[in-house]
Amino acid sequence: MRHVNGCVKLAGVGALSAAVYASALSLSARLGLEPLRLHLPVFGLAVALYLLALWLVVRGGAAGPGALGIILGFALVFRILMVWTPVYLSSDPYRYLWDGRVQWAGVNPYRYPPAAPELSTLRDLDVHPHINRPTAVTVYPPGAQWLFALAAAVTPATLPGWRGLLLLADALTILLLLRLLGRLGASAEAVVAWSPLVVFEGIQAGHVDLAMIPVVLLALTWRMDGSPVRAGLTLGVAVLLKLYPAILLVAWWCRGDWRFPAAVVAIVGLGYLPYAATVGLGALGFLPTYVSSQYEDYNLGLRALLTYPFGFSDPLVRGTAMALLVALLAAVLVWIARTSRPDAVGLWRATALAVGAYVVLVPTAMHPWYVLWVVPFLCFRPSPALLFFSAAVTLGYIQYLVEPPTLPWWAWLAEYGPLYALLVWGWRAGASAGHAVGSQVGGAAALRTPDMTAR
Repeated sequence: MRHVNGCVKLAGVGALSAAVYASALSLSARLGLEPLRLHLPVFGLAVALYLLALWLVVRGGAAGPGALGIILGFALVFRILMVWTPVYLSSDPYRYLWDGRVQWAGVNPYRYPPAAPELSTLRDLDVHPHINRPTAVTVYPPGAQWLFALAAAVTPATLPGWRGLLLLADALTILLLLRLLGRLGASAEAVVAWSPLVVFEGIQAGHVDLAMIPVVLLALTWRMDGSPVRAGLTLGVAVLLKLYPAILLVAWWCRGDWRFPAAVVAIVGLGYLPYAATVGLGALGFLPTYVSSQYEDYNLGLRALLTYPFGFSDPLVRGTAMALLVALLAAVLVWIARTSRPDAVGLWRATALAVGAYVVLVPTAMHPWYVLWVVPFLCFRPSPALLFFSAAVTLGYIQYLVEPPTLPWWAWLAEYGPLYALLVWGWRAGASAGHAVGSQVGGAAALRTPDMTAR
């Protein structure tokens, strides 16, 4: 009876969440507000309902096949509600559609920016006017370019078509998570796939990061299986989709295992080869500018705290802080590799710690969709700090709602203050258990709570 009541309550929370997603755009139109101005309260309400759903799974009796069916059913409903909505959080999907179109025209996407006269015949009124940085070449690596070309080939090359591919990728993520949770000894209904971050940044905003996540999980599965070559090849594909999964090359490395890193390096090199053959280092696209330009800084975390007394834009201060944080991240990744067990739980923990360390220590911009790959790793013994940040990172959008467009100090404090406080709490709790460093960067080792999810 307790499970039945829990499932009924879970279904009620799902119905309320669906109502929130379905009414957001119509409510903004009725109030005469741009959707972005209503996004934060809508997102906050969705997060509150999502946390209630998590509580029902962990403590409220929602368990068994019935709960799993409710979870997966409403997860699909939330995503479908986003497929035909106009994108308002980011213009990135228009660049994806453009890059796919350019490739099918036989042009290297790293050769010309969208504004180049050489591409004038490819312009239209639906995609080209919405592209960000039209005078810059693309920033997305070759694996992402393959996916953009696939979208141009098998879909109508429209935003709903692109979102359809992301839906398939997200479904694969959930299937892989179910398999991994079983391997870790967690219950299947722990995969509460209701994270508002995934619904909004993954499907509504259509970020390619969502397609990278199942590739990382597949690589992790094969790493757990003791297949270093397959794991390396798959991780290489993930790096070609979004560069930052490269941190797992260090976190998963074992002494004496040369096949795994060799496979990663080989697939990344082969991926870049056909593009670099005609444009050389130009195949890096906009990436060097993205890393080096202060104008690309957005929602900075720890680097903002370190450089605040010296000014954010001074090149020497900026470069020094970035170098220090990169060195610290590298040191933490090496520590993770040396201290992690090679079994399934140890590899899962190593991955969660590495992803958490990246989020906390990365010295570049922190856009909300960069946190998407954190979400699956909150399924098993989740970190309170990262669970909080998977919601709070959306406060970064306040920068686009104020004049001048910069993140106010109070918004930064609301976003990062609790994150660092929770990390300190995790460090202190973990220190007593002998896991101080791991808990400080990810908080995962400090938990003694039942398994649940944050997806």
